Amino acid sequence: MANKYMRQFFYTRHVMPVLLDCNFVVDASNGNGLGIRSLKGPGISAVYMNTSATPALGNPNPAPGVIVVQLDDTYFRYFGGFSGLVSPVSGTPLTATAANTAYVIVSLGTATAAQWQAVGLPPGLVPAVGQAFVATATATIGGGAAVEASAAAGAGVDHIEVLGDPNLTLNNPGGQNQIILQCFSAGTLTAPAPGSVVGLSFYLSNSSVVVQGE
Repeated sequence: MANKYMRQFFYTRHVMPVLLDCNFVVDASNGNGLGIRSLKGPGISAVYMNTSATPALGNPNPAPGVIVVQLDDTYFRYFGGFSGLVSPVSGTPLTATAANTAYVIVSLGTATAAQWQAVGLPPGLVPAVGQAFVATATATIGGGAAVEASAAAGAGVDHIEVLGDPNLTLNNPGGQNQIILQCFSAGTLTAPAPGSVVGLSFYLSNSSVVVQGE
């Protein structure tokens, strides 16, 4: 536990607030027809993006850069939210590091913890695929291990916006309850680079009570 004094509540004047979050990998060519893969997030029933495969049942196959998030319950109000992006890697495995460069481990090989620490992995961490670190030495890792730098353009988008008024699509007892978002790069609707991980959080109300100031 990060903090032994952590409590499972926060102070707010909203009635019955709910915080939902999810993350997924952008993958338009995946045969599942969702435009994404590896969805994780309680309270989120589905996420759809543009796909080059046959769209899965329920996927409206939105334009590249549009994200349709479907919730597994109804809500009365959208208060706000935030998003985050994890850059994909370059696609070029490297068996040596350059000092001061950030890398992601893509293959452990037979390299020992000591070999990883020699090129910059902080002591105490167990080497794992997907782990990021900043190299402290220009050297070969050894053991056939490999790392990759991030893709040159990163995730390829600079921000994500909510489209329209989500309060009008959250409380539909007889059908879909959804929030639609759009990804932009320099003011242009743009799909995140394949392999990017998108994280989304939604701050909602599970009560029809409207308090002062709303």
